[in-house]
Amino acid sequence: MSDYDWLDDDAFCATFVRGLTPHEALARLAIEVFDGDDEEGEFDEGLISARLAEGGAILSEWNGFAGTLDEVLRPLSAGTVTASVFVNVNMVASFEHYVDSRRILSFDPLFPRDEDGIAEDYLADRVELGLVGDKSEGGLAAAMLLAERITEVRPNASNDVVAAHGVLDY
Repeated sequence: MSDYDWLDDDAFCATFVRGLTPHEALARLAIEVFDGDDEEGEFDEGLISARLAEGGAILSEWNGFAGTLDEVLRPLSAGTVTASVFVNVNMVASFEHYVDSRRILSFDPLFPRDEDGIAEDYLADRVELGLVGDKSEGGLAAAMLLAERITEVRPNASNDVVAAHGVLDY
């Protein structure tokens, strides 16, 4: 996942948000927004860092899971598209996709299992990326690519820079 060197390899949540700036995305969570990463070392948990990306913003958490929560993804996706990839140190993982405040797709990217009932568009991408069957061939890297495809948000050279951050109590 070379485009995502700023994510922790063992435990992270990355949420892609189409068409919003980092500040706009965090403001939708009704939390205080700080510029840059000046405050980053002061928080043990709940810190969400927002980065400008091609096509929108990418929110990230070290060892957090806010991007999997309905109460976060509903307001964040209002009028737009989001996709989140989460994994923790126990290899519990999830992929969540919302459009205009509605959950569209949810699965475990490491153990995707049953493909029945998935819209053909998503199934084709999942097959191509190795995100089907009892054990994923594509893994988390493929889940990140799926999030990019669905949201049309892609990392760029500025992703090493945190544009804004906030703290979410959950």
